[in-house]
Amino acid sequence: MVKDSEATARRYWEEFGIGPWRFYTLDPSNTPGMTFRGKPVEHAFRAALARIGEVTLELIEPLAGSSVYAEHLATHGEGLHHLAFAVEDYDQACEYLVSRGYDELQHGRPFDVNDYSYFDTSRALRFITELSSEEAADKPFPAPERTLPPAAGG
Repeated sequence: MVKDSEATARRYWEEFGIGPWRFYTLDPSNTPGMTFRGKPVEHAFRAALARIGEVTLELIEPLAGSSVYAEHLATHGEGLHHLAFAVEDYDQACEYLVSRGYDELQHGRPFDVNDYSYFDTSRALRFITELSSEEAADKPFPAPERTLPPAAGG
């Protein structure tokens, strides 16, 4: 969770060579089904994504509205927010966590590609868990709004 995704991605690139970064702005226009703490909500955030081997780093910058992102940034400041897991059976995995008493904090479907849900697993794991479908993980997002460093010719 970061206050400024552009500045943070630039620092990761310049100091550690982590990148390239792909930037997306997610909001109700491209992310249907947004909920926060069980209620429909409209919020916006910027996500910057970079791969290191098989791991994807995601810098999330809350932009507007109520979200797990804005809540975490206000309460804990910048830093690690969640670990994401692509699971074989998304619905079954979500039902399992709910049956064990873990509350779904937030849900959405970015670019109508793949559902995600955040669960408050902090009492057992000390972090929030994000679930998404393993099958849908292979579906591509649209082209990013921009990249850092800029793509050749861009």
